[in-house]
Amino acid sequence: MLSLNSVAQKKTNIKDTLVNARIISAAYTYQVPAADMAKRFGVGSAIEGSFLFKFGKNWLIGATGSFLFSANVREDTILDALKTSSGNFINNSGIYSSIVLNERGYLIQGKFGKIIPAFHINPNSGIMATIGVGFIQHKIRIQEIGNDLPQFAGDYVKGYDRLTNGICTSQFLGFAHFDPRKLLNFYTGIEVTEGFTQNRRDWNFDSYARDDSKRLDILIGLKLAWFLPLYGRTYQEFYTH
Repeated sequence: MLSLNSVAQKKTNIKDTLVNARIISAAYTYQVPAADMAKRFGVGSAIEGSFLFKFGKNWLIGATGSFLFSANVREDTILDALKTSSGNFINNSGIYSSIVLNERGYLIQGKFGKIIPAFHINPNSGIMATIGVGFIQHKIRIQEIGNDLPQFAGDYVKGYDRLTNGICTSQFLGFAHFDPRKLLNFYTGIEVTEGFTQNRRDWNFDSYARDDSKRLDILIGLKLAWFLPLYGRTYQEFYTH
């Protein structure tokens, strides 16, 4: 008769076995805007952190958070009415001062997807596809050089910053590599994000009007991510007569 003698832990072998893992990643994305987003901003970047669960059949589920930024603001006429005839701003001391416009925003999403083994690397590496749904927000950051312009003191700046947010969806297609040596773990690919957004300020000071129009903000990005996989251990039972 066989009887259970002991249960031992077995190290995870990703070379020939589909494995469960918790994935902590950091990513950089180079983004090109489209649709309404392209009217406001030029090319930009995103820094992302994420936490994903990878199950034994290569299914993925988790969450991501991204910081959006760019120095390319195309909607740069919003402050023209506050400039002098020579195109400058006058500060509290009666001398010329400067303004810098930037994009700032963030993106939070839940993600779901799968890795399809390919290229005969190992069963955990291959084509990676995910979809996401979440929340996106962006605005024009108005930065004063010297902080001495009364035109932007307190809440006045909110009348110009075009704070915009709404729900978003995304699709990612790329390649994921799990290194058996646990050194070169990465994924890279193309991600498209669609934001269904609206201006959230009550009044735009430059246009003397409220903007209630619906927007479609699209970002097309090339993403490169490094990740740290935290593998569980498998258990092997030993039987004796």
